[in-house]
Amino acid sequence: MAAKTRYFVLTAAGILTAGLTTGLVASYMGGLPVALSRQAGPEDLAFVPPDAIAVGYANVQEVMASELRQRLRRLQDANPDSQERHDFEEKTGVNVERDIDAVVGALLPASGDKEGNPLVLARGRFDQVRIEGLARDHGGDVSDYEGVRVIAHTGDEKTMALGFLAPGIVAVGSIESVKGAIDAKRSGRNVMSNTEIMRLVGELDGNNAWAVGRFDAMASSTGLPGELQQRMPTLSWFSAAGHLNGGISGTFKAEAKDDEAAKNLRDMMRGVVAMVRLQSDSKPEMRAFVDSLQLGGEGKTVAVGFSVPAEMFDALEKMHEARRPAEER
Repeated sequence: MAAKTRYFVLTAAGILTAGLTTGLVASYMGGLPVALSRQAGPEDLAFVPPDAIAVGYANVQEVMASELRQRLRRLQDANPDSQERHDFEEKTGVNVERDIDAVVGALLPASGDKEGNPLVLARGRFDQVRIEGLARDHGGDVSDYEGVRVIAHTGDEKTMALGFLAPGIVAVGSIESVKGAIDAKRSGRNVMSNTEIMRLVGELDGNNAWAVGRFDAMASSTGLPGELQQRMPTLSWFSAAGHLNGGISGTFKAEAKDDEAAKNLRDMMRGVVAMVRLQSDSKPEMRAFVDSLQLGGEGKTVAVGFSVPAEMFDALEKMHEARRPAEER
């Protein structure tokens, strides 16, 4: 990637890196965050087009304030990437932990045989003038689209963009997905009218991390090899939710296209859990997590629940400390 393209991408996507990393950890362990009122999901879903394949949300401030995040931060401070985060803050004026309140992520369909278009929305505090100036210095073009300031840069394969959608809200993604976010809000046609996705979102109250979406569409839109797709059970929808505090607890639920596919997946998961339990006999620090795994579901539904207690992270932190060279302690 050329230097100018790299700096533009850092200016745009880098604003969200820490928040997304936190969200992805939560998603992998059980989901991305939610704050529900009368309308399920965060208000920023109004910027997500109605044909979204998947949607996730992270309450970054809740996650950053959690005891678990503080544990991870102690390990992260020794990471060489810390200097890159410091440099990013100096250039853009954005401190992700302080300035980002929440993140919404979505995967949008793409035309032809292209992979899906990602869209990320961040709510927080941004120095628009400073960010625009940095983007211009590194080859970005600034223009208006439907009254919204959009910074764009064409790289080797596609045009990436950052749009200032409203005070305190930015969108990052391909130029198509950023314009799609602007159109969704302006027209009122957004993912909140997608009854299937909103049904799943409405089930995730009380978690500070969640993700929902169409499993079959994600498999094809994310460019997974055809052979791997064929080996996957015939799943239609999924939802994942996690709650971070001292530890992590979460659930994953999948809806299969028929009862037989769901039964096969439940049988496969039982085998995986049994194998993990056998392996955990030699790793006491993993035992609490393995014992917390709960399989459920009936009919077309498969569900897995888990809980990672704070004590497990205490053990992992001690292991990490013991492996550090004596001169670094």
